[in-house]
Amino acid sequence: MEQVSRRAFLQVGAVAGAALAAPHALGANERVRVGVIGVANRGGQLIEATLPHQDAEIVALCDVDRTALEKRAAEFTQKLDLYKDYRELLARNDIDAVLIATPDHWHALQTIHACEAGKDVYVEKP
Repeated sequence: MEQVSRRAFLQVGAVAGAALAAPHALGANERVRVGVIGVANRGGQLIEATLPHQDAEIVALCDVDRTALEKRAAEFTQKLDLYKDYRELLARNDIDAVLIATPDHWHALQTIHACEAGKDVYVEKP
């Protein structure tokens, strides 16, 4: 039996978990529309893990650091909506799921707000 590293498991699980947790989102286009909150270090890794999955589409990015936000957005060929305030991203009805990769002290509040907004959430504990 082959051993799977924790890192490999998390990379595959990040998008698979969001896609499986959001079956209501699969409709005419069969894609989960994803917003990413926190796009620097770990957020970038989660974005990279998401991109190969054809059933997930990153449509919005959010980060309080405008430089990091614009740098990450420049890596995409399509235009993404950019937010400084995560609550604006969560207010969108066309986003099915969010990946939260902000500093640890923000995780709980952002997760609660995302759940209250009806989003499926992928967040990691420290």
